[in-house]
Amino acid sequence: MIEELYDWTPSDKNSISALPKDTVVAMAYVPFQLDDRLYSNEQGFVSGTMFPVLNKPFKGYGDKK
Repeated sequence: MIEELYDWTPSDKNSISALPKDTVVAMAYVPFQLDDRLYSNEQGFVSGTMFPVLNKPFKGYGDKK
């Protein structure tokens, strides 16, 4: 599977699953990060991550607002 990741073209991203083909019940998986957008250095420093999809700020009130 790793070898396949190095041969990606931008159009392949939509055809590759974020999870392995042979997932097993009751096993934890971390999906592959398919989004390759990056913040600027300044925004990444402020956000604590360079990847917008990983920017999940804690607001302290859940989904109520």
